[in-house]
Amino acid sequence: KQWYQRRVAITAGNLKRMPDVVEQMIVLWVSLLFLCSYLLVMATLMHLQNKENDSFPQSLYFYVITMTTVGFGDITLIDHSYLALIRVLFVFCVGLVLVSLVFNAIRELAAAYQRRLVEVSQRIAMKTLAVAKQHRLKHSNAIDSGEEKLMGVD
Repeated sequence: KQWYQRRVAITAGNLKRMPDVVEQMIVLWVSLLFLCSYLLVMATLMHLQNKENDSFPQSLYFYVITMTTVGFGDITLIDHSYLALIRVLFVFCVGLVLVSLVFNAIRELAAAYQRRLVEVSQRIAMKTLAVAKQHRLKHSNAIDSGEEKLMGVD
């Protein structure tokens, strides 16, 4: 239990130092929530309108395939009315925007992680250089004092 509490404290501390990453994670989760809720609502409406022909998983599959612009053609609309066409175009356009939003959020999150990684690596490099400089100074002072002892200078 102590290990878990310590791990949670470390993680919380790391997240406080990475506000841009946390912000991008929130954007990603909100966009995924919008995408999934939109999918579920539209698939439910299609299923309720056409219960005898389409099951809910088929309706969900149809909307996922339509929104991602894959369009295998294995499930097609039977109703050729203008209202059905408008609904499919609406689903396609809004769905494409939501899918693009999710991919953009993933890209931004990766960029935020990369920026954070560069900051941390620069900080480590600076600390390493400082330690090397201190070591070199100590080493050169030790050599100088050793030479002075050899020469008889105190």
